[in-house]
Amino acid sequence: MPQFISKLQYKTYEKGEFSDEKPRSLDETLQLIKDFPWDKQRGVDIQPTGPSVTIQDEYVNYLKIGLYFNGKFCLYYLDNDNHLYEYHTDNLNDASQLVKDFFSLALDLSKFEKHFFNVGNQKHFATQYFEYRIKPLRVLILTSFLLIMVTMFLFFSIAAIIKVDVFYVILLMTSVLGLFTYLLFRIYYNAFRNRNNYLQISKGNDVFSFGYNENYVTTYNKKDIDTITACEPKGNRNPNNVSVYEITFKDGTSLKFSNMLIADSVLRSKFPEGIIANIDGNPLWKL
Repeated sequence: MPQFISKLQYKTYEKGEFSDEKPRSLDETLQLIKDFPWDKQRGVDIQPTGPSVTIQDEYVNYLKIGLYFNGKFCLYYLDNDNHLYEYHTDNLNDASQLVKDFFSLALDLSKFEKHFFNVGNQKHFATQYFEYRIKPLRVLILTSFLLIMVTMFLFFSIAAIIKVDVFYVILLMTSVLGLFTYLLFRIYYNAFRNRNNYLQISKGNDVFSFGYNENYVTTYNKKDIDTITACEPKGNRNPNNVSVYEITFKDGTSLKFSNMLIADSVLRSKFPEGIIANIDGNPLWKL
């Protein structure tokens, strides 16, 4: 009997986040399913990402045993052509029998209901590593926002003074373009200076890693964090679209990185719900 990769997913995990991933025999996998805290993990939305045990065979087909309504279980089967199938049962022994069939390559899909829409299925089953680096595309997006703001300001300003002496129009355009050039320089200078920053962080894992240089990475724990502050020296809105976040730990140490490394909305999703959002040089999140 072969060994297939199996891994766990709990209700605090995000899409693609798994733990205890390793090859296991059939007996080891069945024991893993039996020992999983199914009852304690109930009370979340029913979807392919959720409390579950996922098994991957040698052909990259997946069988995931998850939760369903009314104390039942849901088995998802995703083949290597991205076709998703679903089967419901109220008996964990029934699910275990399907796992045995999966190991013996004899899984009967006639019991399963096939999904007609198969977009984004892989993200619920394949392991993601949640590594973040400064990418040219993100810098380009920040530059685009800046360009749009400058263009809109110029358009409305010129429209307002179109009947004024051309000297003032030229002066306005020169000033705005000078400011745009300066802010553009700031964006690319900061991106170049911090180009080796590295962050690995996921929602369900308290441990995360950060390094100003990818070759020198330090491991931290979310439970040791005191505050996360958005450093906005120019007020509520930073005109170059670059926000710097400072994570301060209970021992007084801290680390800084910008939203060129990870977007604000993504960073927020990595921490528990109910945190305070106040971007004004005050603690952004008090943990």
